[in-house]
Amino acid sequence: MTTQFTLHDLRHCLADHLGRDLAEIGEQARLVEDLGIDSLAMHALLIEIEELGGHIPEPDALERVCTVGELFAAVVADTVS
Repeated sequence: MTTQFTLHDLRHCLADHLGRDLAEIGEQARLVEDLGIDSLAMHALLIEIEELGGHIPEPDALERVCTVGELFAAVVADTVS
């Protein structure tokens, strides 16, 4: 059985990991500037994303990610091919 990782899943993961309200985590929210995510939180988030069926992007792809929407696009990029 294949589980499809959704933007909703990503937003919930971020809310849980960062202790934030789900309403604060929109697609345009900037990971560092708006949400305060650091490298440790990102690492924990990526582990959970993988457990939920998302794809872990290559490190160079993660370096270009700034917003929640961009992270979601990077996470699902290889799962749709």
